[in-house]
Amino acid sequence: MAFKLWAGSSASTMTGAFALSVLLAACGGSGKADAPGAVAVPQCSGASCGAQGQPPGTPVVAAKLCPDSLDYSTTYTGGSGSGEYIKMQFNSATKKYQMTFIESAVPISVGQVNVTRAGLTITGDYDNPTGSFALPTAEQNRCAIVLKNGTTADGTYSVTINPQDPPMLFVGEGIIGGGIPGATIQFSGVTSLGIPIGVVPQRTFDSYPFLGFSQTVTDFTQVAGAYNEVGFRMSPEGNPAQGTDGLTTTGWAPQAVQASETLNADGTCTPDSSPNSCVLTGTPWTLRTNADGSPDNVFVSRANGLAYPAAGVGVLQLLFAPSLAHGIMIVGKVNNQLVPVMIRVGYAHTDNTPTGILNNALDDQLGISLLAPATKIAQTALKGGYIGANSASACALVTTIGQSPNPIYVNGQPVYAASGTCTDGSASFNPGVNYGATLFQSPSAALLNPFTSTASSNFSLDFTQTQPGIVNVTATKPLMSGSTALYNAGDTGVMVQVGPVYGLLMNGINPTFTTNDPAHNIGKVNPFLSIGAFVE
Repeated sequence: MAFKLWAGSSASTMTGAFALSVLLAACGGSGKADAPGAVAVPQCSGASCGAQGQPPGTPVVAAKLCPDSLDYSTTYTGGSGSGEYIKMQFNSATKKYQMTFIESAVPISVGQVNVTRAGLTITGDYDNPTGSFALPTAEQNRCAIVLKNGTTADGTYSVTINPQDPPMLFVGEGIIGGGIPGATIQFSGVTSLGIPIGVVPQRTFDSYPFLGFSQTVTDFTQVAGAYNEVGFRMSPEGNPAQGTDGLTTTGWAPQAVQASETLNADGTCTPDSSPNSCVLTGTPWTLRTNADGSPDNVFVSRANGLAYPAAGVGVLQLLFAPSLAHGIMIVGKVNNQLVPVMIRVGYAHTDNTPTGILNNALDDQLGISLLAPATKIAQTALKGGYIGANSASACALVTTIGQSPNPIYVNGQPVYAASGTCTDGSASFNPGVNYGATLFQSPSAALLNPFTSTASSNFSLDFTQTQPGIVNVTATKPLMSGSTALYNAGDTGVMVQVGPVYGLLMNGINPTFTTNDPAHNIGKVNPFLSIGAFVE
């Protein structure tokens, strides 16, 4: 799931050159036959045309995409696809940054899960994009950040940066998104009765998608309402539905979330009949408290019983005490619009001592969701250029393993779950894919490479909306990363919009089977989540 976001001070004043380059590329300027059709422009001739061009001596002023400068007095609060709650600051004069992992289940080293990035602060250097990462205009490059390094003050933890696919962040007015430093994760599990439990195959992530805000809302009564949710989750240890024996796990099981729900003023969540509705609400959402007892600027929900809610059927949760996994909700305020983002902070702890079995815990599903009002979207509302990132940096290609022979009863109905795997190397390491732009020309849209402004994929939009706020999407051109299709022509999905932000989820519904027939039941789901912010 990755988020590069730019937003301007208002929709009416955003006329950035990036949007112009996107419009030119996608409206036929690229010369590609599969780009959206050209927009018809009335023609004139002779005196009927009137005065042309800028008045003499009038300077051309590029629209401002981000603040003139940044310093550590501005804090961006947000969440990542790795289920990390983060605060970050930048100093544009010194090209330095500071990033604090307030909550995290990402281990700081391979071979263990107990010591994570939670509570760590890294500082480092950044540059503006140049070379192959340069964007089409000087203003875009001024507002884009390429992280070069990062380490804690005591030097005990440093992030690893792949110079071919570095974490990139895009600063707008009140909003920031893109990628934060990734990690390499591996764990051999805990052996109990000769069976290893909680094995996490090794995977390296160059970056994790991130979305944050400089202003947030702390009154939940302002948040209450009916919402649609699109999201992406990963379970590092996998789940038993990945194997045909109902026992074997192969790790890194993806799970998309497409649901509708109502958040109430008291912090509770009322589900509807959609799968995974209210799947990130345990105890009622309340304002989080910092370690020193002061109020934070985000909301938290915890386990209401032994386990914290997880998305999907047959998710592996092994607990002897109430789980410390929890949800964080960051409600950004951008252009006077509320943008709720939720993350699931997983939890895992191991104790191999002879008397420590009850201290072991496994509830490590992690991920991110975007909430959008469940109100009908006008066809004219989705138009113009957006910039965003997607889940390809975490999981681009899912392999099918099998279907569990063991039924799980859901509302009294036996369900035979099936699940896929995102192995190491299954992510996209192509920045042109991971950091994508989107152009809407309803009833069609296109994904573009932000560095070249060439069309990467196209899809059609259906604004019928049997569920208000859910626009059905059909891909008319596959999205490719090299020779690999992240989704194919004919694949379907949904789109939502909240203020200046949109969310696109392709292939988000994993079929639910009531029979055990691995030879014919297709358990493969290859979800693709993209979140972007309005540019022009």
